Amino acid sequence: MTWEIMYPGTWVIFIVIGIPVYSAVLGWFLGKPRDLGDALMALTYLIGFIVSMWVGLYILTVTLGIVLPPAM
Repeated sequence: MTWEIMYPGTWVIFIVIGIPVYSAVLGWFLGKPRDLGDALMALTYLIGFIVSMWVGLYILTVTLGIVLPPAM
């Protein structure tokens, strides 16, 4: 069955939501007029935004784990 290989959430995240991001990154590097400095700056901002979200979620998860410990 299809869902045993790729669950619906995976389709949504990597295909439906990812297509605008993928096309923007490709446009930065393959589009015209092409400016490598601006494309690298935009890619750096994108990666920095993603990393900051992951770090923030990790800190929030650890904080909630300390404040609200699991039931025994």
